[in-house]
Amino acid sequence: MTEGTKIQRKKVKKYINDVLSGRRICGKLERLAVERHLADLENADKLKIRFDEVAAMRCISFFSILKHSKGEFSGKRFELEPWQMFIVWVLFGWKRLDGSRRFRYAYVEVARKNGKTTFAAALSLYMMVLDGEDGAEIYTAATKRDQAKICWTEARNMVGKSPALSNKIARFQSALTMESTLSKMEPLAADSDKLDGLNPHFAVVDEYHAHKTDMLYNVLKSATGARRQPMIFTITTAGFDKTSPCFLMRRIYIDVLLGIKKQENTFVMIYSADEGDDWKDPKTWAKSNPNMGISISAEYLEEEFKSALNRGGSEEVNFKTKNLNQWVDAPTVWIQDEKVRKCSNGTTDADLVGQTCYAGLDLASHVDINALALYFPELKAIKLYYWIPEAKMEENADRVDYKTWAAEGRIFVTEGNVIDIDAQVEKITEIIRGVNCRNIAYDPAKAYHGTVQGLQKAGLNNILDEFNQSIKTMSEPTRELQRLVESAEVDLMNDPVLRWMFRNAVAVTDANDNIKLHKAKSMNKIDGLTAIINAIGGYMSGAKPEPYKDSDLKILNF
Repeated sequence: MTEGTKIQRKKVKKYINDVLSGRRICGKLERLAVERHLADLENADKLKIRFDEVAAMRCISFFSILKHSKGEFSGKRFELEPWQMFIVWVLFGWKRLDGSRRFRYAYVEVARKNGKTTFAAALSLYMMVLDGEDGAEIYTAATKRDQAKICWTEARNMVGKSPALSNKIARFQSALTMESTLSKMEPLAADSDKLDGLNPHFAVVDEYHAHKTDMLYNVLKSATGARRQPMIFTITTAGFDKTSPCFLMRRIYIDVLLGIKKQENTFVMIYSADEGDDWKDPKTWAKSNPNMGISISAEYLEEEFKSALNRGGSEEVNFKTKNLNQWVDAPTVWIQDEKVRKCSNGTTDADLVGQTCYAGLDLASHVDINALALYFPELKAIKLYYWIPEAKMEENADRVDYKTWAAEGRIFVTEGNVIDIDAQVEKITEIIRGVNCRNIAYDPAKAYHGTVQGLQKAGLNNILDEFNQSIKTMSEPTRELQRLVESAEVDLMNDPVLRWMFRNAVAVTDANDNIKLHKAKSMNKIDGLTAIINAIGGYMSGAKPEPYKDSDLKILNF
């Protein structure tokens, strides 16, 4: 190992230690990315992967032959900053057991002027020149050709300033070519007529927040199938549209960082402030701007901040979005994941047998998730049961690990395209008879579902109770659930499905400060939460009384 390599390796290790120790000012998501890497090192055998420091250093060392082409850094050697070095270290160090690269997808989100496009251009050149791929096709992709050419042009300029590369790579008006390996690099726009026949080895998807659809991304993704170790490298700053494919992708990737979802072929790094941070505090700015003091100055951010503070409105929104990398228009999660994770007190299924509880049903449809919640007010515990049809598990449009959850017995899967109502009724009846259930609250609008009728026939009619889903009715039990979770008074029994649903929940309020979870504004499923709120609502309303019997009347002397 050369002296230069030793220094670079120390820089990576120092970055990791600085993040973990708090010496580096960083957001929660940046820290989670670092912790994920360290956890993977501990679990490499189980994950069937290995870390190759030589491969990581090979890519890091490549940057030393590159030079910048713009502004004050023009002509200067490209020196990776520690945060960039960590990204390269992880992306190119992790291998599968067959020697191929582990990560096929990468998502890097960072505020503007942090050098992300230049960084992506340099990675594109490495993938073209030193990744050992003959006939490599490299694309810099964006919604419009002009945007796509920004990253490509930066790569072209780097070639021109590097004698080692300019001797190998020919520069044309719209392409870079390397004859010795028959490789090429081209800009690619979503409206291009060249989307058919692509065979990308590496593709940069630039400013993904601006993509109205995921069409271009999916074209690139499907086109990588013939390559042994391709990579799609997505770089972006935050945007304004919470319905965009970028924001939806971001939510999934945050769940990956949190460990809620698994996507072992995807690297995620998001530089952003944490919820609750003061946007006026320069320490907050540092979390979203890892290159502060290098490509972006504190003075520049201070000037932009003052302008946003003085003008307000769109100026403030732009500052928060572009300079602080905040999705300003995005809905906030109802209850933070850290609080949900604290709701674990060791309650087991065995502890629930025969205990008093109140049940809630959410019967979405025959083709979607159905949920039964049991709320045990004395134990301060909540137990969930879920049903989905086999077809939903196979199609997995929700992008969660239904198969693992089913194998763990957390979700009941019925054969076919729709939920088997008879099987569901049988299981619910079995569950209810195993506890002391006082009430089963359900949405009367879903009484057509068939499950309610089945439970009536099964002899549970006496405890079935309609529970109106209006915001006024749902508000009090929703606030009670929020109180129980935020104070960690309730045991959620380590339910990963429920934890995922908490991540999806968005709350809305009316003019009277009533609150309700809003399914339409939530990014994904919240059926389990609705079932819990129904259960708590039934408890707070009081159990449905049993009808009078003749013996009762005699006691009253009637």
